[in-house]
Amino acid sequence: MAEAEIDKAMIVNWALVELGLAPNFSIDTETKLGALVDMFWPRALARCFGLHDWTFCRRTTQLARQAATPNNGWTYGFDLPGDILGPPLKLTFDAACEMPLRDFTIEGTTVFAHDPIVFARCKVALDPAAWPPQFADGFATLLSSYLAIPLTQDPELKADKEAAAIGTPSTGGAGGILGRLMAQDRAAAPVGSPAVTNMLGGGRSSSEPWHGRW
Repeated sequence: MAEAEIDKAMIVNWALVELGLAPNFSIDTETKLGALVDMFWPRALARCFGLHDWTFCRRTTQLARQAATPNNGWTYGFDLPGDILGPPLKLTFDAACEMPLRDFTIEGTTVFAHDPIVFARCKVALDPAAWPPQFADGFATLLSSYLAIPLTQDPELKADKEAAAIGTPSTGGAGGILGRLMAQDRAAAPVGSPAVTNMLGGGRSSSEPWHGRW
């Protein structure tokens, strides 16, 4: 028998079982429970994906260059992907993400640069069916902590589920199920060169001409 696909409804029902409740959530019916899920799912999503630069949701793409010339002093404007989660992880001259873009700024959903070609490595939104099962498990546990108060009025249960998902406050979100996954994810990724930075705190400047390369 084939395993059922992990989808939003299944993950919510995992969260309900974590709280000792019946797994009776369905996306096809409008209920009070559904309204609570709609309220807390985005919060759990933002928190889980904000904890770490998960490799399973990274994507490198060449950014689409805008036709109009920017009026802010930059030569080109580029559209960031519509499904991006948070700021880009890295902006580069090359698809392999080995040559960091030196001079740029980000305003809203636009990257401004002097180079005519820009690649971006980003975290992107994925359907739960594409999540690794271990991540879905950790997400369900964290979601259960958000649902604990409205469904059970039990603050201790909320704290227990949050600790199980991401650790106690002293771990800074690096403990529990998701903390262990973060450690495994980091261990599986290659160590970057110290000469390469992906800190994206606004514009970059350099004493060399804008067209210089590493």
